Amino acid sequence: MHKIFNISLFATLLFVASCSKPVEDVNISPNSPTDAPSDLVLNGAQVSSIVFYEGDWARLSGMWSQSFTGMDRQYISLNNYTTTSGDYDATWSTAYRGVIAPCKLIIAKEGAKNNKLMTGIAQVMEAQAFGTLADLFGDIPFTQAGNPSQYPSPKFDKQEDVYAGVQSLLDNAISNLNSGIGISPGSKDIFYGGDAGKWTAAAHTLKARFYLRTKNYTAAIAEATAGIANANNNMMAPHGGAYNSDFNLYYSFYLYDRYDYMSADDAIAPRLLDATNLAYRGNAKTNEEARFNYLFLPGGSVSDAAVYDLNVLNDYDFDFLPNPDYNGFFGCSTPFPLVTYQENSLILAEAHLRNTDFASSLLALNAYRSYLNGGGYLGVGYATAFAHLYDAYTDADFETGGMENNGGSKDASLLDEIIEERYVTFIGQLEQFNDVRRTRNAIGLAPVTGTAIPQRFYYPQSEINTNPNTPAQSPADLFIPTTVNQ
Repeated sequence: MHKIFNISLFATLLFVASCSKPVEDVNISPNSPTDAPSDLVLNGAQVSSIVFYEGDWARLSGMWSQSFTGMDRQYISLNNYTTTSGDYDATWSTAYRGVIAPCKLIIAKEGAKNNKLMTGIAQVMEAQAFGTLADLFGDIPFTQAGNPSQYPSPKFDKQEDVYAGVQSLLDNAISNLNSGIGISPGSKDIFYGGDAGKWTAAAHTLKARFYLRTKNYTAAIAEATAGIANANNNMMAPHGGAYNSDFNLYYSFYLYDRYDYMSADDAIAPRLLDATNLAYRGNAKTNEEARFNYLFLPGGSVSDAAVYDLNVLNDYDFDFLPNPDYNGFFGCSTPFPLVTYQENSLILAEAHLRNTDFASSLLALNAYRSYLNGGGYLGVGYATAFAHLYDAYTDADFETGGMENNGGSKDASLLDEIIEERYVTFIGQLEQFNDVRRTRNAIGLAPVTGTAIPQRFYYPQSEINTNPNTPAQSPADLFIPTTVNQ
């Protein structure tokens, strides 16, 4: 973790994120300036965060959560849980040097000017990054991170302490955002355009996310209640139609950079949504046709060998396929979800149930199903071109003999439904992998190989080489849960 960082062009970062290795080095130039207008620094940090949350680690997490399948070269090895510390170097660097370091610079610079709006935005982004790193690695550098002159070899804080620090950082962010003081970054803020209210809601949803991790369900409910209340306020990564510029990273990797490396061939996620498959999750109140078609394509449509492909349709490719004018979830210009109403709603549903409040849990789940019934997060065209149905569930549906009863209690049956809904809602996102581990694989995935599903990422080789405080690790550690998941 170094003080010097650069504000890379969007094109450079998107190119880096989709290069040949599963995880690539990021172009951090030692000649870049250590100071710049804070709105530009913020813009660069947001672009880096897109690479962090949507790039290599999202694909790897998707394979290990069985939404995707590695099909060629190193992606076959990764799919089979064969990975090394070097695979994590670049995105670790992106997180610390591309997101956290510039956010710390903004906080220091704008805090001195009493620009509380910019300070609060940077604090939310910093907290999100630290929390995500703790999710994936467990213990990480936190309190000493970003201060290389004083701490050239930062210590690794315990995972639970990082989560506590993230909550404090988000509290400070909310206070700053609610102050009404500061100068907006305007359009340089590519997520919310400097809207303090939207950033505040996202901060509350992030607090709910991390309280769910630490099993503080009462706090998770309180924060989600104040969180993102409708999908218009989702934090989304914007994308466009230019290669090496602003493509959706999945699209760029899947079609332009490493064709046929990854599909959804043997994955579980598409089977849960495909009415022709025995694993289909639909019932008399649930029709997943539209969501299936938005996320996936039948095999052979894109990849020559796959049973299922990612839906990378856009408005100028694949004219030989049905509905080429409907952008798929992984299409080149499709925005990518970072913090959403979808997540917020399902946090409420799960946290209420784990707090033994069946009625409130079912109410929250049905509110989310109503949103899906109206088209939800489906791209333009899918809700009209394909069937979809998400009627409200009743208590009776989860009782013995009900359509959603799993053979046990109605509480356990409702929890199964919520966890399964989270699983299909978070396809392509890091939250899916976090859920699989947090719930101790309640979704019921069978390991692709061996007897266990990976439980964490390896510490990067770059950190091992330069920081003597990096915890010792062995190949077996890949399958040992982090502290909060034990």
